[in-house]
Amino acid sequence: MQENEEINPKENELSEELADVNQEEGDQGLKQFLVIVKEIFGITKSYALLFVIPIILTGLYGYYKGSLVKPTYTAKVTFFLSEERPQLPGTTNFANLLQTTNTNFGNPKKLKEYAFTEKVGSKMLFKKQVFRGREDYLANHYLRLTSGYKESYFRDFTTVSDMSIPDYLVFKKILKNIREMVTVDYNEAEIYSITATTGDEEFSKLLCDCFYNNLIDYYIDRATRKAKITVDFLEEKLAYVKAQLENSEFNLADYKDKANNLVTFKADLNETRYLRNKALLEALYSMTATALEGSKTNYQSIMPLFQTIDEPHLPLQKNVVSTRKQFIMFMLIGVFIDIIIIIGIYIRRHFWSSIKETIKAA
Repeated sequence: MQENEEINPKENELSEELADVNQEEGDQGLKQFLVIVKEIFGITKSYALLFVIPIILTGLYGYYKGSLVKPTYTAKVTFFLSEERPQLPGTTNFANLLQTTNTNFGNPKKLKEYAFTEKVGSKMLFKKQVFRGREDYLANHYLRLTSGYKESYFRDFTTVSDMSIPDYLVFKKILKNIREMVTVDYNEAEIYSITATTGDEEFSKLLCDCFYNNLIDYYIDRATRKAKITVDFLEEKLAYVKAQLENSEFNLADYKDKANNLVTFKADLNETRYLRNKALLEALYSMTATALEGSKTNYQSIMPLFQTIDEPHLPLQKNVVSTRKQFIMFMLIGVFIDIIIIIGIYIRRHFWSSIKETIKAA
């Protein structure tokens, strides 16, 4: 028991000494930190006038760069597609007419890719529009606005394949640049929006309207092309069957006139053949006429209907770069430069000699 009592006081003394050492180390670390902070404040105070210079210079540069950015104007058209087809009264075999035709509309990326292909894009760029009181191709309006052309660069247009190499390269560049100006969005409510942003208010509105109208024309043509081919084919077939039927009717009438007084079996056989041919042609004519009417109805009903919800009106939304934000942002860059300079001065005072010796030793 006495030995335990002797050991315990020793352990208590040892723990107290360790606590004192830890406290001294903590105090020493805090003192070192305070010394470093004090020295940094001293450096900042000594070179305060010099440290202000980077902040002022970067802030002024940011203000200057912000003032150089010209404002832009945004035109936006919002729409949705309605493909509800009319229910035909008195018919039961037209269920296929109620099927949708533009399943790819659910993907705005595909929509934009379609709209900026050479075939579809050329229809927009080489359609005459009125801009600033002048009627010309949209491509020429763009070149006058952005490249300073005073005369019309493109005088006529047939197809992209007929262009010369220089004209084709200019056309591709225009199409690429306009593609960057136009964005297409699509939300969960199946609402589409087309946004055009340029540096000219009137041109932003014109570009947005042209893109939208060209898209309408393209998708109507795309959705109805197959049905139009069917209608044209049936119209030609109906005309052919009608001519054949009229010829058969004439042959039958002519035969009866000639064989009116004949009662032979040969005459009866010819009459049977003429009547059978006439009946077949009448049935074919009836079927073709019915198919043609159904195709016409299908052709008229599948045309996609663009329902405009909102369209751009002047004045448009103006997007201006805030010079104040630019000034503050670049001032923060100047502050960061000052912090690096302060760290460099501190390292030079305390660690530079040892760094030099280490480099020499290496």
